[in-house]
Amino acid sequence: MLLIQDLKGLKDEIRSVKQEQLTRLLEQCKWYSEQELSLTHPPTSITHMGMAAANLSLAYLLTGSKHYLTEAKRWIFTAVGYDVWGYGFLVDVDLSASWLLYGFGLSYDWLKDILKEEEREKLLEKLILQGNKMYRYAQENRGNCWATDFWQNHNWINYCGLMATAYAIREEYPEAEVWIHGCVENFEFVFSHMPEDGSNYEGTGYWRYAITFVLSAAELIRECEGKDLFQSGYLKNTFWFKLYQTAPNMEENINFGDVHDTRSSHSIAAYYKFASEYNNEYAQWMAEEVRTKYLFREAYQSKLLPGIMPEAFLELIWFNPKVSRKNPSDLPLTRFFADLGLAVIRSGWERDSIHFSFKSSAPGGNIQWKDSWKLNKANNWRTRSLTHYHVDFNNFILKAFDSSMAIDEGFNRTNRARNHSLITVDGQGCLGEKIWKEGSLKDSKLFDLNSKGIFNVWRDVPEECVASIEHYSSEYGYTYVVGESSKMYEPALRLSRNARNVLYSENGYFIIFDELKSEKPHTYTWHLQSEQLAEEIREHDFEIVNGKGVLNVYVHGTVPMDISVEETILHEIMTPQRPNDIRKVVLKTLKLQNKQETENMVYLNVLVPRSIFEEEPVQIKRISEGSVIGVEIVGKDFEELFLYAQDEKIAYGDINENGIWMSIVKKKGIVVKKAIYKEGITYA
Repeated sequence: MLLIQDLKGLKDEIRSVKQEQLTRLLEQCKWYSEQELSLTHPPTSITHMGMAAANLSLAYLLTGSKHYLTEAKRWIFTAVGYDVWGYGFLVDVDLSASWLLYGFGLSYDWLKDILKEEEREKLLEKLILQGNKMYRYAQENRGNCWATDFWQNHNWINYCGLMATAYAIREEYPEAEVWIHGCVENFEFVFSHMPEDGSNYEGTGYWRYAITFVLSAAELIRECEGKDLFQSGYLKNTFWFKLYQTAPNMEENINFGDVHDTRSSHSIAAYYKFASEYNNEYAQWMAEEVRTKYLFREAYQSKLLPGIMPEAFLELIWFNPKVSRKNPSDLPLTRFFADLGLAVIRSGWERDSIHFSFKSSAPGGNIQWKDSWKLNKANNWRTRSLTHYHVDFNNFILKAFDSSMAIDEGFNRTNRARNHSLITVDGQGCLGEKIWKEGSLKDSKLFDLNSKGIFNVWRDVPEECVASIEHYSSEYGYTYVVGESSKMYEPALRLSRNARNVLYSENGYFIIFDELKSEKPHTYTWHLQSEQLAEEIREHDFEIVNGKGVLNVYVHGTVPMDISVEETILHEIMTPQRPNDIRKVVLKTLKLQNKQETENMVYLNVLVPRSIFEEEPVQIKRISEGSVIGVEIVGKDFEELFLYAQDEKIAYGDINENGIWMSIVKKKGIVVKKAIYKEGITYA
């Protein structure tokens, strides 16, 4: 439907079921008429110009109002007059060019019978010129550029933009069929190699940035080739990835990876498309929530440009009024995305609910890591572009009571484990971090090249350097996940185990225990990142107050620890196309580390989020007896006994069990559930 075939049907719909989407479109077009345009290429991104043309062109088609046509021409031919499309890096052959090829290609298809002959020829000539530049670059650099970065947003956006133009001009320019063949072949490969669970290693921000192009590509291919890529598991399931990586307030995202800010989150157009394609009532509900409640806050607080507002034309085209809406309150509270090793735990779907996300996988996700190594070896290619993937194996993010409790640094190219809620060994994180001893990203001219190439933290990481989820289960009132990441560290450290265990017994807190083993003694440093400084309220009991929420952290371990709180300030240029747009993040870090070097140790910490308006909901008693450590957690109407034994012999009081850990939950003195873990979980 992007290459509009039923204009009459669309005109009928805007009089009835799509009136509000039409209003959105026309309001966006009014904004365009108030903007001044530079007659020479501005020193910044021009991606928004393609979307402006598409919005204005569709507004003219639907209303017949000539001022929309006049305005569409102003935007189109201003950019047509630019010598190049793009600024600073990969001029003519990357995102600025592809966004214009997408928007101008659609506009050409919609307006070519309306434009004057000289206008049509001028636009066609520019589209041919820019399309050939894009296609030639992809072919000449295949194996070492976005053309074969099959799992990355530049691949999807650039090929989709080229394809939109190719389909629009194929009758006047038969050579465009070659572009089409290459684009279709690319997306067939992409959709057959993307994770079936719908997860995205670049994070929710870049998911949001690229998703309309992914959907547009599938739609164009179905319209023009009859191939239905919407049957891919990735497209069927990626809405669930986004939904479960949406914060309880439904406005913000969970920002693993390079995510510019927690407001760069939503795409109404994409939600409409998921709703229409899969009769997904939850996606329709989400779209309407954003449209009626969060649209303008998303627009003015998001740093991901051009943002949500220019998608108005896609919202109108993709909205299917026949799909009903359904609140997600009946959906499961836990979900596991195996490819990214992403486990999500929610206490509910209300705004003040607890939301905990934990991830551990091979760099870029398990499928990409495995398949890209095969491709690279077979073809002498470089198909992994992982600069948006952080050093965050075994990392977690916690939100509760409409507040951030444990945070991620978000967008930062100078990637280090120490800036996440992770464990460093003798101050070291991922073995790839050694590149920061060699240089920096301060040279603005080489900034983008450096971040994608020589200063890519994953550049020289070997194939065996992976983290993984050893266990995930969510049943009988327990959710338990284990991430193991010892292979991510320098081999010289002789680390044999770095396992983070998370146990949630549905009582409103998380038991997190980290197992560390090595053949050499080390200083292990446990980090918890937050927005506010932790305050010690009792010995080894800490409190972090942020907004309406409080996080109590009860610290325990197998050896004496030094505990400190520090502040880390991070600055990062968002893009070399906007060198003065600098993102500042302040991390407030709670650090635990062993006083004396040791080969093995265990951190056992209980994280209890609560409302600022309530007292501590639990009391914690620490247990250390022989080889067993544990905690007794006493709440208002329950108690949980958690015990861990490194030697797999759990002996405490009258308890004598074989296992690594066990949990017993009682209410009014009666056991209501019990779990013991050895090679798997036994429930009672």
